[in-house]
Amino acid sequence: MSEEELQKLFERNLAAKTVSTATGLKVAEKIKEIADRENVEFAIAGGLAMHLYGFERATKDVDFLANKRLPVTVVRYLSFGGERFEIEIGGEKIDVDWIMRRDNYKDFYKLALAEATEVKGWKILTPEWLVILKYIAGRPKDEIDMLWLLQQENLVKRRVVRKKFIEVAGAMQGDLIYREIERRYFPLATKRNNGDENESYIPPDSEDYPEYNE
Repeated sequence: MSEEELQKLFERNLAAKTVSTATGLKVAEKIKEIADRENVEFAIAGGLAMHLYGFERATKDVDFLANKRLPVTVVRYLSFGGERFEIEIGGEKIDVDWIMRRDNYKDFYKLALAEATEVKGWKILTPEWLVILKYIAGRPKDEIDMLWLLQQENLVKRRVVRKKFIEVAGAMQGDLIYREIERRYFPLATKRNNGDENESYIPPDSEDYPEYNE
């Protein structure tokens, strides 16, 4: 890449709008005012949820799961179900993705919202549901998020991830999906934790799967 191309790249990246944790929570506060009036249930998801769990990656919007629409001006509709609109914070317009999944994965999202945990007045997706929805989304940044979640000590209960896949998709399909995550991502998370690329891999909780024998 030439010096001129690098300069253009730096200028573009410097101009890119990213959303801090503080700004994301201010967006959530404004959303909560509207949602409470309209009796709409919602939970923090996406990059803001990752920030609250401790992973400070850059994000350009704020994502929520919801059960109903809000009375706001829609910028565009999300192809898988939901809407994008804008919330103004300090004179700056922040993009909000209001996710109401309507495709084949809607049951996963519905249960994720129903089982959101509440911390200091905020509903936020659990780490286990974040892993599941990141796997479903499947973009490179989602895989990075999922690996980070799996690497954190005592954050994700992996047996719960399997249980939720089975609960929504059925015993056979749910277990197959979980086995794929176990095969592809657990070793990567374990090696990164240990800092040893050559270490043999033993699946976490492998001796504690009584439900396999049910």
